[in-house]
Amino acid sequence: MKVLVDTNILLDCLLQRPNLYESSKLVVQHCLFTVQGYIAAHAFSDMFYVLHERENRSLEYCRNTFIKLCQTFEISNVDKQRIIDASNNLKFNDFEDALQDSCAVYSDVDYIITRNVDDFKNSSVPILRPEEFINMIKER
Repeated sequence: MKVLVDTNILLDCLLQRPNLYESSKLVVQHCLFTVQGYIAAHAFSDMFYVLHERENRSLEYCRNTFIKLCQTFEISNVDKQRIIDASNNLKFNDFEDALQDSCAVYSDVDYIITRNVDDFKNSSVPILRPEEFINMIKER
C-alpha cells in the first residue's frame, strides 16, 4: 500500500500537538514498517515556515528533521505538470490541497492521510483520517 501523508499529520508529530500526536505518530511509524509513505515536495517549505518562523525551531533542527523524513518517505515531486494540473483542478478552492492531490495521483498512491478531510472531499484519491488508516492497517 502507498499513502501520501498530508503536511498537517507531519506537523502533528513534529510539534507533538496535544490530542493529535499519538495517531499521527502511528501513521509515520506505519510508513517506516508497513506501507510506503510519500510526502509532496512542497510540504517541506510549508513545514519549514511553521517550524522555523512560527515555532522558532533552529535551522539545524529543520535540516536534520527533513533529512530524517527523506530517509523514511518517498518524495512526490512538484514539477511543471503538477502545478498545471493543480491550477486546472476546479474541484479545489485551495491551491495547496489541489497540489497535494496532484502529487498523490502522480505517485499513484492508494490513499491520502489527512485531518482536513473536508478540504479533500473532491479528491481523485480516497481520503482517510489517521484513525481510519490505523484501523485499516490493524484489520489487515
